[in-house]
Amino acid sequence: MNQQHQLRKVKYLPLKWFKGVILLLLLSLVACQSSQPVSQTLETSGETRDETNLTLQNATLEQSNAEGEILWKIQVDEAKYSPDRQTANLTAVKGNIFQDGEIVLQVKSDYGVIQRDGAQIFLRDNVVAVDPRNKAVLKSEEVEWQPETSLLTVRKNVRGSHPQLEASANEGKYNAREQKLELTGKIKATSEARQLQLKTEKLIWQIPKQTVIGDRFLTMIRFQNKTITDRLVANKARVLLDKKQVIIKENIEYKSLQPPLQIATNEIIWHYQTRQVYSSQPVQLIQYDQNVTVTGNQGHVNLAENIAYLKGGVRGISPMNESNLYSNNLTWNVVAQTIEAHGNVIYEQNRDPKLNLTGEKAVGTLVDNNIVVTNSDRQERVVTEIFPE
Repeated sequence: MNQQHQLRKVKYLPLKWFKGVILLLLLSLVACQSSQPVSQTLETSGETRDETNLTLQNATLEQSNAEGEILWKIQVDEAKYSPDRQTANLTAVKGNIFQDGEIVLQVKSDYGVIQRDGAQIFLRDNVVAVDPRNKAVLKSEEVEWQPETSLLTVRKNVRGSHPQLEASANEGKYNAREQKLELTGKIKATSEARQLQLKTEKLIWQIPKQTVIGDRFLTMIRFQNKTITDRLVANKARVLLDKKQVIIKENIEYKSLQPPLQIATNEIIWHYQTRQVYSSQPVQLIQYDQNVTVTGNQGHVNLAENIAYLKGGVRGISPMNESNLYSNNLTWNVVAQTIEAHGNVIYEQNRDPKLNLTGEKAVGTLVDNNIVVTNSDRQERVVTEIFPE
């Protein structure tokens, strides 16, 4: 036999087959003893045992199903088997997990345990699992692999990373067949280039679909060069990572810091990279510095250019002189506070001077009640002036 240290490849077998394995090992030892000293043979074979225990060193272990398909194959520095051969304690684990003949996870850890004739594998301390199909990496202090369900349960300080997303949580479950990671607990997820951050208590990451789904109360923050530009809270969100887009639903409160604008509605589509917000449902916009409110049945807000477009049942409200502007459509420059309204325009001013004007178009500024209303046959200008006493 070669005097160099060799790896022993051991197929992980049920108890009824284990006697045959021991007999095979004994025959190998006898053959080695004919030409090698006993001490050298034991060191080379990497095997020790007494009446109840079997220990393999620098061994390769593997498990197959009834059809002969390999389920997992791992290398260990040491494997200590229990007397009934149903459990093995492992040290320095490194190997592959298979599904339909394909490697779906590459794993390593400091320690591990094989239980139930190989039906369960536990790994602990510095655990790393990599899916080579999608480049997702999972790290934690404890995982459990169940070959029958293709489920990897991840516990204790869970971290997941991918070119598109990084996430941390209390616990997680990775379905290797669907390439889906479900995170629970205190979750923090950050998109590529750290532009978008999401916090919630439950999250589903469908890696091939490049989609992240949250169905619990959540907060999202957008960054620009490490500076916060937008914050929102909502009940549900679906992040489409490839499109840099988020579909957000239920009890949405969105706040832009620059321009100073709040958006309230029940559903929006948010292109977070370009700062475009679309809503096909009733929406309320509040310029909180000037306390001006605009509502409509639909809205599109271009925060990069400080422009809001509203359609259907539009109403603009300014607290100064209790003025209201109604129209079918409205374009609003949130910073300059200028508006341009079209279709069935009504302008009301409820404090002195009281006014009620109608027309097809209105331009001006709501914040200081400087509005021009026009139609096909006349033009009227409304100006409020304050004279000192």
